[in-house]
Amino acid sequence: MAELIGATLQRKGLYRRNANANDVSSIEATEEIPKVIDDLIDNKMFRNKFKALIRRGHLQDLLDLAAVAPTKEKPSRWFATVTAKKNWERTLDFLKKLRKVERVVQEVQRRIQVPARNVAAVFKAAWLHQDSTVRLAIDASEKATTSPFRYFCKTALGKTAATTTA
Repeated sequence: MAELIGATLQRKGLYRRNANANDVSSIEATEEIPKVIDDLIDNKMFRNKFKALIRRGHLQDLLDLAAVAPTKEKPSRWFATVTAKKNWERTLDFLKKLRKVERVVQEVQRRIQVPARNVAAVFKAAWLHQDSTVRLAIDASEKATTSPFRYFCKTALGKTAATTTA
């Protein structure tokens, strides 16, 4: 009976076999931290925390945070702060908002032609106006006489921002 239970647990992956066996039943062997994330971890003693987050299904969240980190002044310090246990819920809310802003920016780029060097202006407008940014882009494409992007910047960011970005 005990052998039957042990075999069932091994099949479902709930039980580890002998450590000397040459199979991949060890938790450490199945979950590797991607190099992008591992490079941002200053104190390597916290690797188990990141392995646990990956096990809980937050790999994509960590990869998105790793993509944002290079834009910060001290990337590894920022990454450590946002992945801290006390900040994790706020970080998940931030990622939700970031993904929504990225979708809005893509929608605006489909509506009006945005120069590659001025995409930051569209991101700024999307952070400020959220969903109404798409409406502003539609207005710009319909009402602009010369450049829809300039009109968009004028209406979304104000006159001073339009002259500096365009």
